Amino acid sequence: MKYIFEFILATIIIFFVWNILKRLFFNAFYKNFPALNPKNQQETSKTDSTKTPKKKVNWDAETVDYEEVKEDKK
Repeated sequence: MKYIFEFILATIIIFFVWNILKRLFFNAFYKNFPALNPKNQQETSKTDSTKTPKKKVNWDAETVDYEEVKEDKK
């Protein structure tokens, strides 16, 4: 029981320390490596998608094949 309590307490402390360190060094790390910044990756993916022409498909009832299913009423 003692070891489980110590493990849970240590896990909670490590979690909070990790979050504090991540907040302190997150911006400093990505200033040195801007290519790894998730914000920059999202912006580049948006610009890449706008470069490719999008094909607009006009759907009507004749282009879609479907089969009508009738249910038996009991």
